Amino acid sequence: MIRFDAYTATTEAIKSADAVSLLAAACDNQGFTVTMGRGFHQFGERVAFKDGTGSEFGAVHWGGRHGDRIMIEVKGEYTPKAVERLRSGFPHRCTRVDACADFDAPRAFERLYRACRGVKRAHGIIGGKAGDWEDFPEKGRTLYLGARTSTTRLRLYEKGKQPEYAHLSRENWARIEVQVRPAKDAKTTFASLSPEEVWGASRWTRDVAAQVLHAHVDPHPAGSTYRKTEDQRAIEWMCRQYGQRLVSMSNDLGGWAELGLTLHEVILDQQRKASYGA
Repeated sequence: MIRFDAYTATTEAIKSADAVSLLAAACDNQGFTVTMGRGFHQFGERVAFKDGTGSEFGAVHWGGRHGDRIMIEVKGEYTPKAVERLRSGFPHRCTRVDACADFDAPRAFERLYRACRGVKRAHGIIGGKAGDWEDFPEKGRTLYLGARTSTTRLRLYEKGKQPEYAHLSRENWARIEVQVRPAKDAKTTFASLSPEEVWGASRWTRDVAAQVLHAHVDPHPAGSTYRKTEDQRAIEWMCRQYGQRLVSMSNDLGGWAELGLTLHEVILDQQRKASYGA
């Protein structure tokens, strides 16, 4: 079964105290501790939820520079209930969502790995690995598809070999999950998608879903994290400052190609003068 495994949302439709109560109710108001601290991402305050092992599984942020906006984070086994409660009564924008599926059969990881490798090659997706695959595979292996800065990333790992689950003796337990950080308007769209629909964030995640989850998923684009380079920003600044003058010079010189050559000569002359003065 595909389910939510992590979810982060921002909203102004709920008070911080009610958001804390929402997370507490998602874990049946038992088996956790809470700690207060400074908020992240310019929020002023933060309440963190920790399980019996001391691992954090949720948090609520509020205050600071965000006015009435709060941020709710949850991960792990309590995520489905928390998402259900949040969606049932509070309009919000989803800034991160993970949807996972578990497999527990001999060589499950190897079969999933082959499928992911095929998709990686077909789409030219950047990836990476964690763990010692060659000498200590028994310690657990992880495959990543997608860059850290991408809106969409996939993880395939041997869940049963993680230290906290070793006592279960489930060495064949493998998990595959997609992590989506929606951009702009997609944050509203992803606030209502099902775990299966989250796999529609990109063409290559839809291909993975078709191959390993046997699910046909419609496209639900996560948007783009495109950022201008330093060169692009420099050119735009130059055009804002000197655009009209450059147009005039291009007309006087007979075209943009001629202007380019003239600028090239000026730059070379400046470089020569600088080298002589050095």
